Amino acid sequence: MAPMSQRRAIADGFDAAIIERVARELLGVPVQTLLNALSLPSSTILRKIAKHDRLSQGESDRVARVLYVLDLATDLFEDGKRAAEWMSRANAELDGLKPIEVLDVQPGYDRVRDILNRAQFGVAA
Repeated sequence: MAPMSQRRAIADGFDAAIIERVARELLGVPVQTLLNALSLPSSTILRKIAKHDRLSQGESDRVARVLYVLDLATDLFEDGKRAAEWMSRANAELDGLKPIEVLDVQPGYDRVRDILNRAQFGVAA
């Protein structure tokens, strides 16, 4: 998706059901795991899913970060399943945290992107 289209989609709010799709279909983790990782309030998000509501701009932005990083990891590993496994594995460059666990804030997101870009393009740490 083009950056400005992505910005509009985030500003409008994603359909809350995207949480279930990202967790179960793309990452292969329980919904609660994704909610915890992104510091999203479970009761609020589950209510939005049940009512077919939209996520807020902030909630949508956190989900978009996961999708973007998963896309980068899939390009690197050339396999969506391996990318999802990488996102759920502790990483020494993230102080032992899993990539999925640091995407809730901008510095964590930036660090994960940096790790993937360096691996993709062979840049030393």
